[in-house]
Amino acid sequence: MNTKLSKWIGTTIVGMSLLSTTGYAQNTITVNPTIQCYLGETTSELDRGKYMQAHIWFGEKEDQDFEAFKNEYNISSEYKGSRRFWSPLSTVKNWKRPKVKNKFNGERKVQPYSVITGRATNFFYDRSVDYSEADVAEYSKDLAAYIAERFKKDWVEMPSIYEPYNEPMVHAKDLYPGKGKKDKSDKAIIKISESLRDIGQAIHAVPELKNMKVAGYASAWPAFEVGDFNVWDTRYRTFIDIAGKDMDILSVHLYDGKGLNNSGGRRSGSNAEAILDLIEAYSYISLGEVKPIAITEYGRLVDDQPGWTAKNGKSNYHPIENSQAVRSQMHLAMGFMERGDNIVCAIPFSTGKQSPTKKFAKAGLWTKGENGGWELTSRKYFFEVLKDVKGNRVHIGSDNVDIQTQAFVDGKQLYVILNNLNEETQTLNLAIDELKGLKKVETKRIKTYVNQLPELIKETSKKAPSTIDIAYGETIILTYNFSKSLPTKKKEYSTKYYASEYLKPIKANEASTFKFQNVLADAKGSAVLRLGVGRDHGKSLQPVVTVNGQKVTLPEDVIRGYDQHNRGKFFGLLEIPVPAEYLKSGENEVSITFPDSNGRISSAVLKVIGFSKKNS
Repeated sequence: MNTKLSKWIGTTIVGMSLLSTTGYAQNTITVNPTIQCYLGETTSELDRGKYMQAHIWFGEKEDQDFEAFKNEYNISSEYKGSRRFWSPLSTVKNWKRPKVKNKFNGERKVQPYSVITGRATNFFYDRSVDYSEADVAEYSKDLAAYIAERFKKDWVEMPSIYEPYNEPMVHAKDLYPGKGKKDKSDKAIIKISESLRDIGQAIHAVPELKNMKVAGYASAWPAFEVGDFNVWDTRYRTFIDIAGKDMDILSVHLYDGKGLNNSGGRRSGSNAEAILDLIEAYSYISLGEVKPIAITEYGRLVDDQPGWTAKNGKSNYHPIENSQAVRSQMHLAMGFMERGDNIVCAIPFSTGKQSPTKKFAKAGLWTKGENGGWELTSRKYFFEVLKDVKGNRVHIGSDNVDIQTQAFVDGKQLYVILNNLNEETQTLNLAIDELKGLKKVETKRIKTYVNQLPELIKETSKKAPSTIDIAYGETIILTYNFSKSLPTKKKEYSTKYYASEYLKPIKANEASTFKFQNVLADAKGSAVLRLGVGRDHGKSLQPVVTVNGQKVTLPEDVIRGYDQHNRGKFFGLLEIPVPAEYLKSGENEVSITFPDSNGRISSAVLKVIGFSKKNS
C-alpha cells in the first residue's frame, strides 16, 4: 500500500515459509529455481499466447510491419491478432439477415486466442422501441439461432472466443428512447443477459461449434462497490444469475486512468484483485464452479490531445501520453499471470495501424513516423518484458506486497520478473538459491516515466546481484544463465478455496465467519487469506483475523498498490499471510472482525500452497 512514505513489511507472505528466510532482511525476494510451481494441479508452463497480445486484427492480410513485430518479440507466426469487432450479429441490419450459405461441413477449427465481439446496438436496433418494456423473447431466440447457423455453415474467421456484446451494460440507457432512468436501465440489463443466455444455448447446441467458447459480458465499468454494491447486484450478478451457466467464459475490462469515478485513479493492484476475486467467488457460489475469465481489454485510458475532435484533422497521438499505458499494462499483466490457470486470455488495449487523426491513434501500437512510414510506439516495451521469457514456473516469494514477482526456468535459463506498484523506489534483497554453475546475469529494465519517454536499459554481469533498486512502475527482467540445465527437486501446488458466503456487511466488533471446505493442508507450505473489502475512506483495513480459533498477526501493509485515495471509496483486496500450521485438512473456519461499521466483505478466498496434489 504505497502512500508518500514507503512501508516495510515485517511478516513474510505466500511462499516465504517454504525457504529458510530467518537471516534475510525485509524487502527480500526469494527464489528457488529447483521448486517447480503449479497453479492448480496442471498449470506450470508460461503460456505466452495468453499475454503476448494486442487489440489488433490483421487476419490473412499480409503486412510486413506486423510480421517484423512478431519476429522481433518472439510471437507465433500464426498470430493474426487478438480482437475484432465483427461477428454474424454485425451483419444483421434492421432484422434483415444475409442468406446463410453452406460453405463448411463438420467441426469448425478456431484461431487460438482470438476474440470477436459484437455490439448491443446491433441487437436492439430499432431506436423507436423501448427495449426495457418490449417483449423480445422470441426475437432473441431467433437471432441466437441465426448466429449459431452462420458460425456453423459460412463464417470464415472462426474465433476461439465469441463475445456477443462489447460493454453492453454501461450503455443500457441508450437502448430505449428518452432520458435514461435507472429502473429502465435495470430492465434493459435483464434483456441483455437473457439475449446472452439465448446465444450461449444456441451455440452450445451445435456440436460443430464445440471449439468456440462464448464469453460475456465484457464489463466496462466494474465499479462493483458503488451504491453499496448496487452496481454489482444489478449488473454482473444479474448477468451471472441469468446467463452464467450458458457462458464458457466470464469477461471484463480493467483500466487505470479516467472514467473510474475519479481522475487518474488505478484499478491495478488491490482493486483489480478484488474485482476478479468477486467474480470468481460468486461464480463458485452461484454456478458451483469457478468459470474462466477473459480480460478482453485492459491497460490505461489515455487522454485525447487538446483541441482534437473526431473530424477536425488534428493528431490525437502524443508519444509520452501514449507511453503511459505501458506502466499500467505491466501492473495488471503481472496480476493476471498469477491467475494463469483461470485466465484464458488478456488483451492490452494497444491498437493497430490507424491515421494519427483517429480517436484511438492515441492508444496505437504503431504510428506514422517522420518519413511517413509506420513505426512501433513505446507500447512495444510491454512486449519487450516477455520477449525471451518462457518455461515452467518456479518458486518465488516477496515480503513486500507492492512488489509483483514471477519466475520461470527453461533449461539453463532462470527468468525473474519484478514489478513495483509502490510510489517510492524500493531496494530489494535478492536471495536466489542454487546459484552453482552461474555463468552470467542479464538485467533488463523498462522504466515508464510521467513526463518523458520510457527507457530501456540492458546490463550484463558475471555475478548475481545481491540487491537491486526498482522505481515506481518499473519492470525488471533478470535472466540467470547457467552452465547446466536446472533440475526439478520439488513440486509445489497453489490451490484456491472459496467461501460459500460473500458480500457480508461489516458491523463494528461483530465477527463475520467464513468456512472453507475440503482444504488440503500442508504444514510445510504456506497460505494467504484474500479478503475483498469495500469501505469508505478512513475506515479500518486492519481487521482481527482468526483461523480455526488462532489469531493471525497482520503485516503493516496488506494492500497491493496504492490506498485508492482518489477513488470514491476503497474497494480492494487485503492479502493476509496465514501460518500454514493454523490450517487443517477438511473444513477451516475464518473469523473477521473490524473495529468500525461500514461497507462489506465482498469475497473471501483461501490460497494454500503445498507439496501435494489435492487429488493425488
